Amino acid sequence: MTKWLSWGVTATLLIATLSGIIISYPYHEEHPLISTVGIETVVPFGDFFRALHYFSGQLTLLLLWMHTVEALIKRRAQSRPWWSWSILILSLPAILFILFTGYVIRDDETGFSAGRIAEHLALSIPWVGKYMNHLFFLVSQDGVHRPWLIHVYLTGLVLGGTGLWHFRLRLLSLLDLGCWATICTALSLVWPASLVAPQETTLVKGPWFFLGVQELLRYLPPFWAGIAYPSLPVVCLFGYYWRPRLATLSLLLWALSYGIFLLMGACR
Repeated sequence: MTKWLSWGVTATLLIATLSGIIISYPYHEEHPLISTVGIETVVPFGDFFRALHYFSGQLTLLLLWMHTVEALIKRRAQSRPWWSWSILILSLPAILFILFTGYVIRDDETGFSAGRIAEHLALSIPWVGKYMNHLFFLVSQDGVHRPWLIHVYLTGLVLGGTGLWHFRLRLLSLLDLGCWATICTALSLVWPASLVAPQETTLVKGPWFFLGVQELLRYLPPFWAGIAYPSLPVVCLFGYYWRPRLATLSLLLWALSYGIFLLMGACR
Protein backbone atom coordinates (compact mmCIF):
# COMPACT_ATOMS: atom_id res chain seq x y z
CA MET A 1 0.00 0.00 0.00
CA THR A 2 2.82 2.39 0.88
CA LYS A 3 4.63 1.85 -2.41
CA TRP A 4 1.35 2.12 -4.34
CA LEU A 5 0.59 5.51 -2.81
CA SER A 6 4.11 6.92 -2.98
CA TRP A 7 4.53 5.89 -6.59
CA GLY A 8 1.06 7.13 -7.38
CA VAL A 9 2.04 10.57 -6.10
CA THR A 10 5.20 10.54 -8.20
CA ALA A 11 3.44 9.28 -11.34
CA THR A 12 0.53 11.73 -11.20
CA LEU A 13 2.88 14.62 -10.44
CA LEU A 14 4.99 13.64 -13.45
CA ILE A 15 1.88 13.46 -15.66
CA ALA A 16 0.72 16.85 -14.38
CA THR A 17 4.14 18.33 -15.13
CA LEU A 18 4.35 16.94 -18.66
CA SER A 19 0.79 17.98 -19.54
CA GLY A 20 1.48 21.39 -17.98
CA ILE A 21 4.50 21.85 -20.25
CA ILE A 22 2.31 21.10 -23.27
CA ILE A 23 -0.39 23.65 -22.41
CA SER A 24 2.17 26.25 -21.29
CA TYR A 25 3.13 26.99 -24.90
CA PRO A 26 -0.23 28.50 -25.97
CA TYR A 27 -0.68 30.12 -22.55
CA HIS A 28 0.21 33.80 -22.13
CA GLU A 29 0.22 35.27 -18.64
CA GLU A 30 -0.57 38.75 -20.02
CA HIS A 31 -3.98 37.44 -21.15
CA PRO A 32 -4.64 34.48 -18.84
CA LEU A 33 -8.38 34.00 -19.32
CA ILE A 34 -8.22 34.47 -23.09
CA SER A 35 -5.34 31.99 -23.22
CA THR A 36 -7.23 29.45 -21.13
CA VAL A 37 -10.36 29.75 -23.27
CA GLY A 38 -8.17 29.49 -26.38
CA ILE A 39 -6.60 26.28 -25.09
CA GLU A 40 -10.09 24.88 -24.55
CA THR A 41 -11.57 25.91 -27.91
CA VAL A 42 -8.82 26.58 -30.48
CA VAL A 43 -5.70 24.54 -29.67
CA PRO A 44 -5.93 20.98 -31.05
CA PHE A 45 -6.57 18.58 -28.15
CA GLY A 46 -6.10 21.54 -25.83
CA ASP A 47 -9.20 20.71 -23.80
CA PHE A 48 -7.93 17.16 -23.26
CA PHE A 49 -4.45 18.19 -22.14
CA ARG A 50 -5.87 20.87 -19.86
CA ALA A 51 -8.21 18.30 -18.28
CA LEU A 52 -5.29 15.86 -17.99
CA HIS A 53 -3.25 18.54 -16.23
CA TYR A 54 -6.17 19.38 -13.95
CA PHE A 55 -7.12 15.87 -12.87
CA SER A 56 -3.56 14.59 -12.47
CA GLY A 57 -2.88 17.56 -10.18
CA GLN A 58 -6.00 16.82 -8.10
CA LEU A 59 -5.01 13.15 -7.83
CA THR A 60 -1.52 14.15 -6.70
CA LEU A 61 -2.98 16.04 -3.77
CA LEU A 62 -5.45 13.29 -2.82
CA LEU A 63 -2.82 10.55 -3.01
CA LEU A 64 -0.37 12.63 -1.00
CA TRP A 65 -3.01 13.10 1.70
CA MET A 66 -3.63 9.34 1.73
CA HIS A 67 0.11 8.68 1.86
CA THR A 68 0.46 10.98 4.87
CA VAL A 69 -2.53 9.46 6.68
CA GLU A 70 -1.16 5.98 6.08
CA ALA A 71 2.21 7.04 7.49
CA LEU A 72 0.43 8.33 10.60
CA ILE A 73 -1.65 5.18 11.05
CA LYS A 74 1.36 2.89 10.68
CA ARG A 75 3.51 5.23 12.80
CA ARG A 76 6.23 5.49 10.18
CA ALA A 77 7.42 8.88 11.42
CA GLN A 78 9.61 7.44 14.17
CA SER A 79 11.18 4.95 11.74
CA ARG A 80 12.19 7.72 9.33
CA PRO A 81 14.97 10.28 9.68
CA TRP A 82 13.57 13.66 10.71
CA TRP A 83 14.54 15.22 7.38
CA SER A 84 12.66 12.49 5.42
CA TRP A 85 9.52 13.12 7.50
CA SER A 86 9.96 16.88 7.02
CA ILE A 87 10.11 16.50 3.23
CA LEU A 88 6.83 14.55 3.27
CA ILE A 89 5.14 17.17 5.45
CA LEU A 90 6.42 20.18 3.50
CA SER A 91 5.28 18.61 0.24
CA LEU A 92 1.63 18.90 1.39
CA PRO A 93 1.43 22.72 1.58
CA ALA A 94 3.65 22.91 -1.51
CA ILE A 95 1.24 20.81 -3.60
CA LEU A 96 -1.71 22.76 -2.18
CA PHE A 97 -0.05 26.03 -3.16
CA ILE A 98 0.69 24.70 -6.65
CA LEU A 99 -2.95 23.74 -7.12
CA PHE A 100 -4.15 27.04 -5.69
CA THR A 101 -1.95 29.09 -8.05
CA GLY A 102 -3.22 26.88 -10.88
CA TYR A 103 -6.71 28.16 -10.16
CA VAL A 104 -5.46 31.75 -9.92
CA ILE A 105 -3.58 31.80 -13.23
CA ARG A 106 -6.57 30.70 -15.28
CA ASP A 107 -8.20 33.99 -14.17
CA ASP A 108 -11.79 32.86 -14.53
CA GLU A 109 -14.40 33.83 -11.91
CA THR A 110 -13.01 31.33 -9.39
CA GLY A 111 -9.37 32.15 -10.08
CA PHE A 112 -9.90 35.91 -10.06
CA SER A 113 -11.65 35.81 -6.68
CA ALA A 114 -9.15 33.32 -5.23
CA GLY A 115 -6.25 35.58 -6.21
CA ARG A 116 -7.78 38.65 -4.55
CA ILE A 117 -8.62 36.71 -1.39
CA ALA A 118 -5.09 35.30 -1.22
CA GLU A 119 -3.65 38.78 -1.63
CA HIS A 120 -5.69 40.09 1.30
CA LEU A 121 -4.73 37.08 3.42
CA ALA A 122 -1.05 37.68 2.72
CA LEU A 123 -1.41 41.35 3.67
CA SER A 124 -3.00 40.29 6.98
CA ILE A 125 0.26 38.67 8.16
CA PRO A 126 1.85 40.95 10.79
CA TRP A 127 5.08 42.77 9.86
CA VAL A 128 5.94 40.73 6.74
CA GLY A 129 2.54 40.66 4.98
CA LYS A 130 3.45 43.32 2.44
CA TYR A 131 6.62 41.48 1.47
CA MET A 132 4.86 38.11 1.26
CA ASN A 133 2.26 39.63 -1.03
CA HIS A 134 4.93 41.15 -3.27
CA LEU A 135 6.73 37.81 -3.39
CA PHE A 136 3.78 35.50 -4.12
CA PHE A 137 0.73 37.42 -5.38
CA LEU A 138 0.36 41.17 -6.07
CA VAL A 139 -2.41 40.21 -8.51
CA SER A 140 -4.20 43.56 -8.21
CA GLN A 141 -1.18 45.37 -9.68
CA ASP A 142 0.79 42.80 -11.64
CA GLY A 143 -1.86 40.31 -12.76
CA VAL A 144 -1.02 36.60 -12.55
CA HIS A 145 2.70 37.03 -13.22
CA ARG A 146 3.87 36.00 -9.75
CA PRO A 147 1.39 33.11 -9.26
CA TRP A 148 2.37 31.85 -12.71
CA LEU A 149 6.06 31.80 -11.81
CA ILE A 150 5.32 30.14 -8.46
CA HIS A 151 3.17 27.52 -10.21
CA VAL A 152 5.96 26.64 -12.65
CA TYR A 153 9.04 26.78 -10.44
CA LEU A 154 7.48 25.24 -7.34
CA THR A 155 6.26 22.30 -9.45
CA GLY A 156 9.83 21.74 -10.64
CA LEU A 157 11.14 22.02 -7.09
CA VAL A 158 8.63 19.52 -5.69
CA LEU A 159 9.17 17.08 -8.56
CA GLY A 160 12.92 17.36 -8.12
CA GLY A 161 12.84 17.11 -4.34
CA THR A 162 10.29 14.32 -3.86
CA GLY A 163 10.12 12.62 -7.24
CA LEU A 164 13.84 12.15 -7.62
CA TRP A 165 13.97 10.71 -4.09
CA HIS A 166 11.60 7.95 -5.21
CA PHE A 167 13.51 7.52 -8.47
CA ARG A 168 16.65 7.00 -6.42
CA LEU A 169 15.00 4.17 -4.52
CA ARG A 170 13.58 2.44 -7.59
CA LEU A 171 13.17 3.45 -11.21
CA LEU A 172 9.54 4.27 -11.92
CA SER A 173 8.25 1.35 -13.98
CA LEU A 174 6.21 1.79 -17.13
CA LEU A 175 3.47 -0.26 -15.48
CA ASP A 176 3.14 2.25 -12.60
CA LEU A 177 3.16 5.21 -14.95
CA GLY A 178 0.81 3.55 -17.43
CA CYS A 179 -1.71 2.66 -14.73
CA TRP A 180 -2.00 6.22 -13.44
CA ALA A 181 -1.85 7.67 -16.95
CA THR A 182 -4.84 5.49 -17.85
CA ILE A 183 -6.80 6.71 -14.80
CA CYS A 184 -6.00 10.37 -15.53
CA THR A 185 -6.83 9.92 -19.22
CA ALA A 186 -10.18 8.31 -18.42
CA LEU A 187 -11.12 11.17 -16.10
CA SER A 188 -10.04 13.72 -18.73
CA LEU A 189 -12.18 12.10 -21.41
CA VAL A 190 -15.28 11.90 -19.22
CA TRP A 191 -15.19 15.25 -17.37
CA PRO A 192 -13.92 18.60 -18.66
CA ALA A 193 -11.64 20.69 -16.47
CA SER A 194 -13.51 23.31 -14.50
CA LEU A 195 -13.76 26.83 -15.88
CA VAL A 196 -16.23 29.29 -14.34
CA ALA A 197 -17.55 32.14 -16.51
CA PRO A 198 -18.18 35.57 -14.93
CA GLN A 199 -21.52 35.59 -13.12
CA GLU A 200 -23.77 38.28 -11.70
CA THR A 201 -23.70 36.94 -8.15
CA THR A 202 -22.30 37.97 -4.79
CA LEU A 203 -21.20 34.41 -3.94
CA VAL A 204 -18.21 32.99 -5.80
CA LYS A 205 -16.88 29.68 -4.53
CA GLY A 206 -13.16 29.12 -4.54
CA PRO A 207 -11.28 25.84 -5.14
CA TRP A 208 -12.89 22.88 -3.36
CA PHE A 209 -10.05 22.54 -0.84
CA PHE A 210 -10.31 26.27 -0.08
CA LEU A 211 -14.03 26.27 0.75
CA GLY A 212 -13.41 25.66 4.46
CA VAL A 213 -11.16 28.71 4.70
CA GLN A 214 -13.65 30.74 2.67
CA GLU A 215 -16.41 29.79 5.09
CA LEU A 216 -14.27 30.47 8.16
CA LEU A 217 -13.52 33.98 6.87
CA ARG A 218 -17.14 34.81 7.65
CA TYR A 219 -16.51 34.37 11.37
CA LEU A 220 -12.85 35.16 12.07
CA PRO A 221 -10.35 37.87 11.05
CA PRO A 222 -8.36 37.09 7.87
CA PHE A 223 -5.10 36.21 9.63
CA TRP A 224 -6.69 33.66 11.99
CA ALA A 225 -9.05 32.17 9.40
CA GLY A 226 -6.73 32.13 6.38
CA ILE A 227 -3.21 31.85 7.82
CA ALA A 228 -3.13 30.55 11.41
CA TYR A 229 -5.93 27.98 11.19
CA PRO A 230 -4.78 26.32 7.89
CA SER A 231 -1.21 26.16 9.27
CA LEU A 232 -2.22 24.08 12.32
CA PRO A 233 -2.09 20.64 10.61
CA VAL A 234 1.42 21.33 9.31
CA VAL A 235 2.54 22.26 12.83
CA CYS A 236 0.86 19.14 14.24
CA LEU A 237 2.48 16.90 11.62
CA PHE A 238 5.90 18.23 12.53
CA GLY A 239 5.07 17.75 16.22
CA TYR A 240 4.01 14.16 15.54
CA TYR A 241 7.66 13.20 15.29
CA TRP A 242 8.13 13.98 19.01
CA ARG A 243 4.59 13.96 20.52
CA PRO A 244 2.54 11.50 18.45
CA ARG A 245 -0.50 11.23 20.75
CA LEU A 246 -1.00 14.94 21.24
CA ALA A 247 -0.39 15.62 17.55
CA THR A 248 -2.83 12.89 16.48
CA LEU A 249 -5.60 14.24 18.72
CA SER A 250 -4.99 17.78 17.44
CA LEU A 251 -5.07 16.60 13.83
CA LEU A 252 -8.34 14.72 14.34
CA LEU A 253 -10.00 17.76 15.92
CA TRP A 254 -8.72 20.02 13.15
CA ALA A 255 -9.87 17.62 10.40
CA LEU A 256 -13.33 17.36 11.97
CA SER A 257 -13.72 21.12 12.30
CA TYR A 258 -12.40 21.83 8.81
CA GLY A 259 -14.66 19.16 7.34
CA ILE A 260 -17.66 20.91 8.91
CA PHE A 261 -16.62 24.32 7.53
CA LEU A 262 -15.92 22.77 4.11
CA LEU A 263 -19.39 21.22 3.96
CA MET A 264 -20.97 24.49 5.06
CA GLY A 265 -19.11 26.33 2.31
CA ALA A 266 -20.00 23.72 -0.31
CA CYS A 267 -23.71 23.85 0.61
CA ARG A 268 -24.03 27.63 0.24
